[in-house]
Amino acid sequence: MRNVKNLTLCVLLLALVSNAAGGTLYVPSDDYSSIQAAINAAANGDEIVVAQGTYLEAINFNGKAIRLYSSGGPDVTTIDGSGKGYHVVQCVSGEGSGTILEGFTITGGNANGTSPDDSGGGMYCYSSSPTVTNCTFTGNTADVSGGGMHSWNWSQPTVTDCTFSGNSASYQGGGLAIRWYSAATISGCTFSGNAVTGGQFCNGGGLSVSFDLGTTVTNCTFTSNSASYGGGAMYNGNHIRVYGNDPSAPATMVTNCTFIGNSAPNIGGAMYNMQSGPEITNCTFTNNTTWSGGAIRTYYGGETNKMIPTLTNCILWGDTPDEIVDSVSAGEPPTTIVNYSDVQDSWAGTGNIDADPMFADAEGRLLPGSPCIDAGDNSVVEVTTDLDGDPRIQGACVDMGAFEALADPEMMLAGLALFIMDEVDAGNIDAETEGSLLAKVNAALAALDRDNPNDAKVAMNDLKALVNQVEAQTDKKITPETAAVIIQRANAIIAVLGG
Repeated sequence: MRNVKNLTLCVLLLALVSNAAGGTLYVPSDDYSSIQAAINAAANGDEIVVAQGTYLEAINFNGKAIRLYSSGGPDVTTIDGSGKGYHVVQCVSGEGSGTILEGFTITGGNANGTSPDDSGGGMYCYSSSPTVTNCTFTGNTADVSGGGMHSWNWSQPTVTDCTFSGNSASYQGGGLAIRWYSAATISGCTFSGNAVTGGQFCNGGGLSVSFDLGTTVTNCTFTSNSASYGGGAMYNGNHIRVYGNDPSAPATMVTNCTFIGNSAPNIGGAMYNMQSGPEITNCTFTNNTTWSGGAIRTYYGGETNKMIPTLTNCILWGDTPDEIVDSVSAGEPPTTIVNYSDVQDSWAGTGNIDADPMFADAEGRLLPGSPCIDAGDNSVVEVTTDLDGDPRIQGACVDMGAFEALADPEMMLAGLALFIMDEVDAGNIDAETEGSLLAKVNAALAALDRDNPNDAKVAMNDLKALVNQVEAQTDKKITPETAAVIIQRANAIIAVLGG
């Protein structure tokens, strides 16, 4: 009897574990001929695996925390909503991050109805915060906002590694619109060839962020997007800090992004800020065009909680007819804050330069010898890799722009040796310590000559240990500032060597 009871208990426990882990449903199958049929049958925690093919339907997650993903990825798996409704995908029942859409091309959406069916042709989110990853939104339209995707009213979606290409809207956000007490985490996404077409005061061809609570945009590219009025690539408007008089609302953050070849006929070829002050770090703007503010145009409306855009470690070069324009009252100086950036025709600020950045390619990577290399401010760097996924700081300082210059460890070691010798000449290192430090550098160089990067990393770790020892000895000299730079450079070399 005890064995029977034990067996029964084990079966019950296995059933509970299985239910907790969730089941797997397959489309197409004998049970589910459509994606929506599988969603209707799924329970929270389930996964739906969709085989490659084109599915002519529109779907609604119905509030379920399920993972819907394709087995082959977006290149071979499409949800085509042509003629199936205003939105191809809907999350309108309080979906959270556990609702996952992954690996599809979303196309054929046409949000041409009355509100709310006039926005979000490809995907429509209302008071929902799903996870959207590795999806392509293309060929979707909206009469108002968010041709590719529209998210609003306290929604906070996470959008990762997605492509928004060839979508359009009449008012805002040809590719993606985040609006009305919402925010989003957007990373690794491509916005290309999206458009806003409605005419006057229609903004944000690629991305529109308005009345928002603080969106983050990281490691994204904006190319050849257009708007019929302003902000060919991106529009930031009426941030809640201003519109809702909420000084605690975080600013929109734009980091490690490129804005290339975007256009608007009136203002802000790449970006237009209206009563919104994004914080822009390590971004590259080039070849954007408009009438005023080729890279960035900002309008201030005398708001109580005035938001001022801040740019750090950026490159703004080759935009037409100019780089940055602030709409301020006559006689008032521009207010956009720019530091440690390369701005064509100059801009006042700490660490700014006005010099040809020496782009290596159309995407804005840097050639060796670029004045933007090692010219940024490390203190604002929070993302540890650049747009290519390489270590963000490879020299003494972060580079300006979205890309770190590809580092040669031997050149980095040679630069470290020169830095040590210069610091001796400046009286910041004593001669005995110089010899010991250069011995470690030479050991690393010798290891690379033997094609042994591991020994080179050991030499750099020995160098760091030596710096710490010298700092602790009163009879030897190395200033704390110099010691910090040497350790930082050693860490950068270790990172490039794969440490």
